[in-house]
Amino acid sequence: SNTNPKNYAGQGTAGTDRNNMVEMADPSVNYPVTSEKTLTMFTNAEIVWSSDDETKTKQDLILSMASSGYYNSMSLCRASPKKTALNVLLNNAPASYRGMLLRFAPGEYYYMCTRNNNFSNRNQKGRLVVRNVPGSKLSKK
Repeated sequence: SNTNPKNYAGQGTAGTDRNNMVEMADPSVNYPVTSEKTLTMFTNAEIVWSSDDETKTKQDLILSMASSGYYNSMSLCRASPKKTALNVLLNNAPASYRGMLLRFAPGEYYYMCTRNNNFSNRNQKGRLVVRNVPGSKLSKK
């Protein structure tokens, strides 16, 4: 949003609010999984529905979530090298995320927002636990 009157901006421009979602290996750390590590949260997820026709692959999904929707496709990112780079504080990311419905594989995942993270006085982290319930409509067959 660009209308945050109480100025809870995290690390970004005053009066704005941005969020992204990147996977963490462990909740005790304060940084995302690096490219050398195995990313499982989004690589094992299924895109059930997306409002953005360009987000098709697992790499597209990881890119979109990490950039708060600023980038939505690896192929478009490579095809448009002159696009302004994403600001590290997500200041030039969209005010709203377009929307997506994901089906996560069973497992335990940790994630964080890189913008709302000061390393010393605040962090925004989460844990997602997905269980497979045999016979449920959502279970994988």
